[in-house]
Amino acid sequence: MVIVDELLFRFVEGEGFKNFCQVMQPRFSIPSRVTIAKDIYQLFLEERKKLKAEFSKGSQRICLTTDCWTSVQNINYLCLTAHYVDSEWTLQKRIINFCQISSHKGESVGKVIESCLHAWGIEKVFTMTVDNASSNDSMITYLRRKIKGWKGVVLGGEFLHVRCCAHIVNLIVNEGLKDLHNSIAAIRNAVRYVRSSLARLLKFKLCVV
Repeated sequence: MVIVDELLFRFVEGEGFKNFCQVMQPRFSIPSRVTIAKDIYQLFLEERKKLKAEFSKGSQRICLTTDCWTSVQNINYLCLTAHYVDSEWTLQKRIINFCQISSHKGESVGKVIESCLHAWGIEKVFTMTVDNASSNDSMITYLRRKIKGWKGVVLGGEFLHVRCCAHIVNLIVNEGLKDLHNSIAAIRNAVRYVRSSLARLLKFKLCVV
Protein backbone atom coordinates (compact mmCIF):
# COMPACT_ATOMS: atom_id res chain seq x y z
CA MET A 1 0.00 0.00 0.00
CA VAL A 2 2.75 2.44 0.97
CA ILE A 3 4.75 1.70 -2.19
CA VAL A 4 1.85 1.52 -4.66
CA ASP A 5 0.19 4.73 -3.44
CA GLU A 6 3.54 6.48 -2.71
CA LEU A 7 2.56 7.24 0.88
CA LEU A 8 4.75 8.67 3.62
CA PHE A 9 6.12 6.10 6.07
CA ARG A 10 4.39 7.94 8.91
CA PHE A 11 1.00 7.32 7.25
CA VAL A 12 0.68 4.11 9.32
CA GLU A 13 0.88 6.18 12.50
CA GLY A 14 -1.97 8.51 11.48
CA GLU A 15 -5.12 8.63 13.60
CA GLY A 16 -7.39 7.98 10.61
CA PHE A 17 -5.50 4.86 9.51
CA LYS A 18 -5.46 3.53 13.09
CA ASN A 19 -9.24 4.00 13.35
CA PHE A 20 -9.73 2.29 9.99
CA CYS A 21 -7.65 -0.72 11.09
CA GLN A 22 -9.52 -0.88 14.40
CA VAL A 23 -12.83 -1.19 12.56
CA MET A 24 -11.47 -3.54 9.89
CA GLN A 25 -9.55 -5.92 12.17
CA PRO A 26 -9.02 -4.97 15.85
CA ARG A 27 -6.41 -7.74 16.32
CA PHE A 28 -4.16 -6.35 13.58
CA SER A 29 -0.93 -4.96 15.05
CA ILE A 30 -0.04 -1.84 13.06
CA PRO A 31 3.72 -1.61 12.38
CA SER A 32 5.59 1.60 13.15
CA ARG A 33 7.02 3.84 10.42
CA VAL A 34 10.52 2.57 11.31
CA THR A 35 9.41 -1.03 10.70
CA ILE A 36 7.71 0.00 7.44
CA ALA A 37 10.90 1.75 6.26
CA LYS A 38 13.05 -1.31 7.12
CA ASP A 39 10.64 -3.71 5.39
CA ILE A 40 10.47 -1.58 2.24
CA TYR A 41 14.25 -1.22 2.11
CA GLN A 42 14.62 -5.01 2.46
CA LEU A 43 12.09 -5.47 -0.34
CA PHE A 44 14.11 -3.05 -2.47
CA LEU A 45 17.29 -5.07 -1.90
CA GLU A 46 15.52 -8.32 -2.85
CA GLU A 47 13.98 -6.82 -6.00
CA ARG A 48 17.32 -5.28 -7.01
CA LYS A 49 18.98 -8.69 -6.65
CA LYS A 50 16.30 -10.31 -8.87
CA LEU A 51 16.60 -7.57 -11.50
CA LYS A 52 20.39 -7.81 -11.52
CA ALA A 53 20.11 -11.56 -12.11
CA GLU A 54 17.65 -10.94 -14.93
CA PHE A 55 20.05 -8.50 -16.58
CA SER A 56 22.97 -10.93 -16.28
CA LYS A 57 21.22 -14.04 -17.64
CA GLY A 58 19.06 -12.35 -20.29
CA SER A 59 20.13 -12.00 -23.91
CA GLN A 60 18.15 -8.82 -24.48
CA ARG A 61 19.76 -5.47 -25.22
CA ILE A 62 18.74 -2.58 -23.00
CA CYS A 63 17.61 0.89 -24.01
CA LEU A 64 18.20 3.70 -21.53
CA THR A 65 16.46 7.00 -20.93
CA THR A 66 17.73 9.65 -18.56
CA ASP A 67 16.84 13.13 -17.40
CA CYS A 68 18.49 15.65 -15.10
CA TRP A 69 16.90 18.52 -13.26
CA THR A 70 17.49 20.94 -10.41
CA SER A 71 15.14 21.04 -7.42
CA VAL A 72 13.83 24.18 -5.71
CA GLN A 73 16.57 23.57 -3.10
CA ASN A 74 19.11 23.96 -5.94
CA ILE A 75 20.12 20.26 -5.78
CA ASN A 76 20.91 18.44 -9.02
CA TYR A 77 19.26 15.05 -9.61
CA LEU A 78 19.53 12.33 -12.23
CA CYS A 79 17.06 9.55 -13.03
CA LEU A 80 18.13 6.60 -15.20
CA THR A 81 15.54 4.17 -16.59
CA ALA A 82 16.13 0.86 -18.36
CA HIS A 83 13.71 -0.41 -21.03
CA TYR A 84 13.90 -3.96 -22.35
CA VAL A 85 11.84 -6.86 -23.71
CA ASP A 86 11.84 -9.86 -21.36
CA SER A 87 11.78 -13.57 -22.22
CA GLU A 88 7.96 -13.44 -22.45
CA TRP A 89 8.20 -10.70 -25.09
CA THR A 90 6.79 -8.11 -22.69
CA LEU A 91 8.18 -4.58 -22.65
CA GLN A 92 9.59 -3.78 -19.21
CA LYS A 93 10.60 -0.45 -17.67
CA ARG A 94 12.71 -0.18 -14.51
CA ILE A 95 14.25 2.83 -12.77
CA ILE A 96 17.79 1.67 -12.04
CA ASN A 97 19.17 4.87 -10.54
CA PHE A 98 17.85 8.02 -8.90
CA CYS A 99 20.60 10.06 -7.33
CA GLN A 100 22.15 13.46 -6.69
CA ILE A 101 24.80 14.65 -9.14
CA SER A 102 27.44 17.31 -8.75
CA SER A 103 26.51 19.18 -11.94
CA HIS A 104 24.72 18.90 -15.29
CA LYS A 105 28.00 18.84 -17.22
CA GLY A 106 28.06 16.09 -19.83
CA GLU A 107 31.14 14.25 -18.60
CA SER A 108 29.99 14.33 -14.97
CA VAL A 109 26.62 12.82 -15.92
CA GLY A 110 28.37 10.30 -18.18
CA LYS A 111 30.57 9.09 -15.31
CA VAL A 112 27.53 8.59 -13.05
CA ILE A 113 25.73 6.58 -15.75
CA GLU A 114 28.86 4.52 -16.49
CA SER A 115 29.24 3.72 -12.79
CA CYS A 116 25.57 2.71 -12.57
CA LEU A 117 25.87 0.38 -15.59
CA HIS A 118 28.93 -1.29 -14.01
CA ALA A 119 27.05 -1.71 -10.71
CA TRP A 120 24.14 -3.43 -12.47
CA GLY A 121 26.39 -5.49 -14.73
CA ILE A 122 24.74 -4.04 -17.85
CA GLU A 123 26.86 -4.33 -21.00
CA LYS A 124 24.32 -4.79 -23.79
CA VAL A 125 23.36 -1.13 -24.17
CA PHE A 126 21.37 -0.55 -27.36
CA THR A 127 20.28 3.12 -27.30
CA MET A 128 20.31 6.14 -25.01
CA THR A 129 17.38 8.55 -25.29
CA VAL A 130 17.95 12.08 -23.98
CA ASP A 131 16.57 15.56 -24.61
CA ASN A 132 18.31 18.12 -26.78
CA ALA A 133 20.38 19.90 -24.12
CA SER A 134 23.91 20.58 -25.38
CA SER A 135 25.44 18.88 -22.33
CA ASN A 136 23.84 15.61 -23.44
CA ASP A 137 25.92 15.60 -26.63
CA SER A 138 29.14 15.54 -24.62
CA MET A 139 27.61 12.95 -22.25
CA ILE A 140 26.82 10.65 -25.20
CA THR A 141 30.32 11.20 -26.62
CA TYR A 142 31.83 10.17 -23.27
CA LEU A 143 29.63 7.06 -22.97
CA ARG A 144 30.20 6.03 -26.58
CA ARG A 145 33.94 6.14 -25.96
CA LYS A 146 33.63 4.09 -22.77
CA ILE A 147 31.24 1.36 -23.95
CA LYS A 148 32.72 0.93 -27.43
CA GLY A 149 34.36 -2.38 -26.54
CA TRP A 150 31.53 -3.75 -24.39
CA LYS A 151 29.82 -7.01 -25.36
CA GLY A 152 26.55 -6.51 -27.18
CA VAL A 153 27.05 -2.88 -28.20
CA VAL A 154 25.85 -2.44 -31.80
CA LEU A 155 28.35 -0.94 -34.29
CA GLY A 156 30.52 0.43 -31.52
CA GLY A 157 27.70 2.66 -30.27
CA GLU A 158 27.49 4.60 -33.54
CA PHE A 159 23.69 4.86 -33.22
CA LEU A 160 23.61 5.05 -29.43
CA HIS A 161 22.22 8.59 -29.32
CA VAL A 162 18.42 8.89 -29.71
CA ARG A 163 16.92 12.35 -29.37
CA CYS A 164 13.67 12.69 -27.39
CA CYS A 165 10.78 13.10 -29.85
CA ALA A 166 8.53 14.76 -27.23
CA HIS A 167 11.17 17.41 -26.52
CA ILE A 168 11.64 18.10 -30.24
CA VAL A 169 7.87 18.54 -30.71
CA ASN A 170 7.80 20.84 -27.67
CA LEU A 171 10.57 23.01 -29.17
CA ILE A 172 8.74 23.17 -32.52
CA VAL A 173 5.44 24.18 -30.91
CA ASN A 174 7.08 26.85 -28.74
CA GLU A 175 8.87 28.25 -31.78
CA GLY A 176 5.58 28.36 -33.68
CA LEU A 177 3.77 30.04 -30.79
CA LYS A 178 6.25 32.93 -30.88
CA ASP A 179 4.57 34.13 -34.10
CA LEU A 180 1.21 34.16 -32.29
CA HIS A 181 2.57 35.58 -29.04
CA ASN A 182 0.64 38.87 -29.15
CA SER A 183 -2.68 37.16 -29.90
CA ILE A 184 -2.17 34.54 -27.16
CA ALA A 185 -1.17 37.25 -24.65
CA ALA A 186 -4.34 39.22 -25.49
CA ILE A 187 -6.55 36.15 -25.01
CA ARG A 188 -4.88 35.30 -21.69
CA ASN A 189 -5.31 38.89 -20.47
CA ALA A 190 -8.99 38.80 -21.45
CA VAL A 191 -9.53 35.50 -19.61
CA ARG A 192 -7.69 36.83 -16.56
CA TYR A 193 -9.83 40.01 -16.61
CA VAL A 194 -13.11 38.07 -16.84
CA ARG A 195 -12.21 35.50 -14.16
CA SER A 196 -10.95 38.08 -11.65
CA SER A 197 -14.52 39.15 -10.82
CA LEU A 198 -17.64 37.07 -10.25
CA ALA A 199 -19.84 39.84 -11.72
CA ARG A 200 -17.71 39.96 -14.90
CA LEU A 201 -17.83 36.17 -15.19
CA LEU A 202 -21.65 36.11 -14.90
CA LYS A 203 -21.93 38.91 -17.46
CA PHE A 204 -19.60 37.01 -19.81
CA LYS A 205 -21.72 33.86 -19.48
CA LEU A 206 -24.85 35.88 -20.35
CA CYS A 207 -23.06 37.21 -23.44
CA VAL A 208 -22.18 33.63 -24.41
CA VAL A 209 -25.85 32.60 -24.12
